[in-house]
Amino acid sequence: MTERKSKYFQSNTEPMDKRILAYLRQLEPPIDIELPDKKIKWLYPFQNSETWQCVETFYSKYYSDTHARILILGINPGRFGGGTTGVPFTDPIRLKNVCGIDSNFPSKPELSAQFIYDYFFEQYSMKDFYQKFFIGAVCPLGLEYNGRNMNYYDNKVFMKHLLEYFIPDYIDKQINLGCSKKVAICLGEGLNYSILNKLNDQYHFFEKILKVSHPRYIMQYKRKQINNYIQQYIDACQLALKLVSK
Repeated sequence: MTERKSKYFQSNTEPMDKRILAYLRQLEPPIDIELPDKKIKWLYPFQNSETWQCVETFYSKYYSDTHARILILGINPGRFGGGTTGVPFTDPIRLKNVCGIDSNFPSKPELSAQFIYDYFFEQYSMKDFYQKFFIGAVCPLGLEYNGRNMNYYDNKVFMKHLLEYFIPDYIDKQINLGCSKKVAICLGEGLNYSILNKLNDQYHFFEKILKVSHPRYIMQYKRKQINNYIQQYIDACQLALKLVSK
């Protein structure tokens, strides 16, 4: 068993929005891990003052309490969602129209945001969801390759370096925001789940990891069966809540 103690800790008596904002302020690309290609860039939106204003408003609106959450881990932020607004799976359109937070960002849609807000939240209360769940990512910062979204696992050598400390440490930091160690939900049933599961075998972050299909995969390839995937998400959330209540 590998024991880990996070370098980052915030008292859980502090409102969660304050903990999240403190976490995001110190989040930055690892300077000792070299990008393997000049066409690869980190998405680091939190230096943008408008992104930061959106982030502050969002988390103060939905996370200004001390309730524990269940951690949901995506792959890494995409350039039209969290890579712009700073809010996971939330593009500027849904941030304004659903969350009531306006910005001057271009109104470009993100497929994953469309699934979460236009479909899943039509059947599962958004307010209830944010009171009980926190969305993060296995790799907390997004990546671009030649102007297109890149997953942290697309380059195997780069991924190996990220897995040495950056990714495990940031999973630890996300848990320490006030998330349960009993269960987590992984977005993605393929490589993201496989990698997270292996990390969990090594570091024992969670007692159990549930998996659901990634929103982008659903919207891109399984839209005709979308109701089945909405139910998959509802079932996973209900099971996770049942597990933490034991």
